[in-house]
Amino acid sequence: MLTSRAALCSFLVLLAAAGTAAADGAKTLGIDGGLALPTGDWGDAAGVGIGALARFEMPLRPKLTLTARAGYLQHLSKENNGADSSSSELPLLGGVRYDFSGDDNAQLYGDAELGFIMSRISIDVNGQSMSDSDTNLGMTLGGGYRTGKLDLRANLLFPDVGELGDVMGLMATLGYHLTTL
Repeated sequence: MLTSRAALCSFLVLLAAAGTAAADGAKTLGIDGGLALPTGDWGDAAGVGIGALARFEMPLRPKLTLTARAGYLQHLSKENNGADSSSSELPLLGGVRYDFSGDDNAQLYGDAELGFIMSRISIDVNGQSMSDSDTNLGMTLGGGYRTGKLDLRANLLFPDVGELGDVMGLMATLGYHLTTL
């Protein structure tokens, strides 16, 4: 876990340094509604996740943007071998987005985010309840399309980079730019 925190701290320092050299541009605040579909072992224990994330964006270069997102995802309950389980995540992510197209009205982009994801799981078996929570280094990799104030994004979601093969999902968000700062 120490190396995960060191990697995240290094990443955040680089983002902060890049932010001080930011190009003059409009910073935006937005909100993303999202669906997360857990796969693999995670998908055996967690149902579809539904949630929202607040988004901040700051241009660094004409095609490069610094991003930050924080929110909440609640997964639907799932029954597995007589046990009911439910889970949720609180992602706190920072990253970069690269716009592949030069058009300001319609942009195709790729993005990567890294940060902490606080996870909680509850299990009920024969009237007995257990719950646990954990904070891990997580990340997203993907891309999207934006036009006007709308932003459609699809990502691979890795809520724990230490368990890449077992804990992974697909996440889709539909965002709206609330305001420009």
